Amino acid sequence: MVAALCFALCAVSGYAQFQTGNIFGKIQAKDGSVLPGVTVTLTGVGAPQQTVSDALGNFRFISLSPGTYSLRSELAGYGTATRSGINVRIAQNSDVTMTLNPSVAESITVTAEAPLLDVRKTGTGADVSKVELDNIPSARDPWVILQQAPGVQMDRMNVGGNMSGQQSSYVSKGVSGVQSTWNVDGVNITDFAATGSSPTYYDFGAFEEMQITTGGTDPRIQTAGVQLNMVTKRGTNDFRGSGRLFHTSSSYQATPKIPSEAKSYLKAVNQIDKIDDYGAEIGGPIWKDKLWFWGGWGRQKIAVLSTTIVAGARFLDKTTLTGENLKLNAQPLPSN
Repeated sequence: MVAALCFALCAVSGYAQFQTGNIFGKIQAKDGSVLPGVTVTLTGVGAPQQTVSDALGNFRFISLSPGTYSLRSELAGYGTATRSGINVRIAQNSDVTMTLNPSVAESITVTAEAPLLDVRKTGTGADVSKVELDNIPSARDPWVILQQAPGVQMDRMNVGGNMSGQQSSYVSKGVSGVQSTWNVDGVNITDFAATGSSPTYYDFGAFEEMQITTGGTDPRIQTAGVQLNMVTKRGTNDFRGSGRLFHTSSSYQATPKIPSEAKSYLKAVNQIDKIDDYGAEIGGPIWKDKLWFWGGWGRQKIAVLSTTIVAGARFLDKTTLTGENLKLNAQPLPSN
């Protein structure tokens, strides 16, 4: 079986589900008084953006692509303050407080730490970052991510890839699986012929972040089931590329033992014969600070020994999954 997937997406607003995050901040003086009229510059993913703090010293940058950002604030008669290492996650808010001292020559640099609690967020679920996706010690598909989320019950467990190439069924908080939705960059792609299921398989290396929501979701979402939102990678002002190769074979796994109480009806268990996962990606600017591209290609060749025994030999289930992806992001104005 071969499954091919091609995304051609342009970054615009109005999607059915969040694909971005936000930064909210406040500028204050050393004595704690608020500072209006402070120029705040944001740099990171995409083109730089600039805003000015309001009468209460507040500012915000909304609808930001997932990634790491830096803030610089400056005001005549005061020094400058820089805040680096601000992580933006999908459907999450980062709160930042910056302090300016009444000294033109003085500069303050602070490295941000992730807040323990997002006080602006409602809902339950899990968010999985790129670092976690890259280092997941198991099979590489969205169903494996779902089985890690609190409150999600799966009909099978994919251990190291012994269930790869198959779609698992799942429920959460008593809601039927047919009410689940699949989203890519905020666009609902759920299979209309099999409600609640994915219409295809995916190149796992294409994803920047995944968001699983199990309750208290955005009121724009029409169903009460599990919401999986997968955000794909995007180009930036730097040309970057990478390749990958993962190999798993039967020699890397222990021989599973069948429990004595199951031997009457179970003669064999699913085992990996061989899995190869390889691909490449590249991205960068088409027009610096205005237009970016990202493209990727990946393939999984999966061979699993099933529980079916034919003529004394175990059936070898072979699956090939191919993913092709292309994404364009545009930012015509610095305030977009």
